[in-house]
Amino acid sequence: MADYILDVGGDYNPKKKIFDHHQNGWNEKRENGIVYASAGLIWKHFGRKISGSDDVWKKIDEKIIQVIDAEDNGMEIFLSKIDRVANFSFGDFIYSFNPTWCEKNTDNRTQAFKKAVEVCKSMLEREIKRAKDNYKGARYVRKIYQNTKDKRILVLKNDCSWKTVIDEYKEPLFVVSPDKENNTWSVLAVKEKGFKFKSKLSFPESWGGKKGEELAKETGICDAIFCHNLRFIAVAKSKQGAIELAKKAVSSYN
Repeated sequence: MADYILDVGGDYNPKKKIFDHHQNGWNEKRENGIVYASAGLIWKHFGRKISGSDDVWKKIDEKIIQVIDAEDNGMEIFLSKIDRVANFSFGDFIYSFNPTWCEKNTDNRTQAFKKAVEVCKSMLEREIKRAKDNYKGARYVRKIYQNTKDKRILVLKNDCSWKTVIDEYKEPLFVVSPDKENNTWSVLAVKEKGFKFKSKLSFPESWGGKKGEELAKETGICDAIFCHNLRFIAVAKSKQGAIELAKKAVSSYN
């Protein structure tokens, strides 16, 4: 006897611990229209307990589980802009564990399944940890925002996750934070809400791609180290140097 029946059984009955979505007429869906598959049903019932938080449960559902459910139900939620080029999803990664037609036999399939389960477990544990720490970081960033006079430039003492929470605010243009591994300070341009690569404000065009003495001469900041050629990040040796880079970037467009 199995403790739980997943993805088979032709029924969705939590009391009997059966979680299938293949039955005729299945249309159990979220408010956004994504239909539940077995992964989502399991996360729906046990995710809060596993993650220990409603916020983390919701984040994992949005980031991972809903994508799996959509693929499992044949729903197109991502459209490629370039023919024959598409995102490699987590579902694609797990599918890669399946034996190829040259490898297929019972032992191979069983071992592949066990390997995939271990990988999924590790990934889920890490994503839960990351989500929990991201929420801690969000609280820290909100506090910094509230206590900052010129909200166009936020200076963080820790290199925490800030990109999502920054979307809540209109003013921030640059975020200064330490890179403790390299003993430097970074200045990152804040992205336009809803965009992955488009910055609200880029560093001056003349800074792009410059390094060391060349960048120091261009900016007038002696410890400036580097500015990316796409002008979304600049680096200085000191905190004050990084702040000055951000200030000069803002003032250059005023």
